[in-house]
Amino acid sequence: MEIGSMLFYEGLRTFFGPLFSLHLRLKPEGEENVPQEGGAIVIANHRSYLDPLVIAYSIERFVNFGAGSHLYLVPGSKPIMKLLGFFQVSIYGGEEGDKSIDEAGRLLQNGELVGLFPEGIESFMYVHRGNKISEFKTGFARIALENHVPIIPCAIVAEEEKEFFKIPGFLTSPFVKHPQAKKGVELITYRKVTPRIGRPLDLSPLYEEPITKNLMDMIAAKVRRIVTKLYDGEDLDKFLTGEKHFDFVRDRI
Repeated sequence: MEIGSMLFYEGLRTFFGPLFSLHLRLKPEGEENVPQEGGAIVIANHRSYLDPLVIAYSIERFVNFGAGSHLYLVPGSKPIMKLLGFFQVSIYGGEEGDKSIDEAGRLLQNGELVGLFPEGIESFMYVHRGNKISEFKTGFARIALENHVPIIPCAIVAEEEKEFFKIPGFLTSPFVKHPQAKKGVELITYRKVTPRIGRPLDLSPLYEEPITKNLMDMIAAKVRRIVTKLYDGEDLDKFLTGEKHFDFVRDRI
């Protein structure tokens, strides 16, 4: 982390965090599940641009969030993203996607937390769909395996959701390559928010395995099911409190 980003981040959290928490009626659960030190990847569902703020205020440690590459196309966005401690993540893969993986790896090797939203922009494009959590992209699984770090699942659960602004399609489509982009994007705000921060998931038995597509698909699907369980308030004794033992590699969900 850069010292300027950390100071700005902590300043926002100190001065505006309490008001933000009061407005959202924020009640985090499982903050103690975040290790006090060492690299780890925080994986969460994603329906609102408020989500990084929700996690940042719920977790005591500094979190380096990956921000979608489409956001960096907006004029003037790059210095703001840098000041917030965000790093660019390509939502389309390719060479830029490799750069995202390298930057996340650098941060993790420095013992930092990285926050990623593997749904990408899918939930933004289908905010009224019954299934609240879209499929997870698999890049985070590769990052965790290559850097030998745990995954911390997190579900952002809002009792109330409300559209506060819709970006029209003619402003969205130049920046976002998505079949629904021409219809615009509805931005969601929350009230009565419970971020559930789950127990770290240990991938160490898989570190020596070849990193294949099947392996990454398996990890991504399993982590998504755990986030969904946290979202629905199911099996919290396994995934939130740790009262029941759970082995990520061997146990079914």
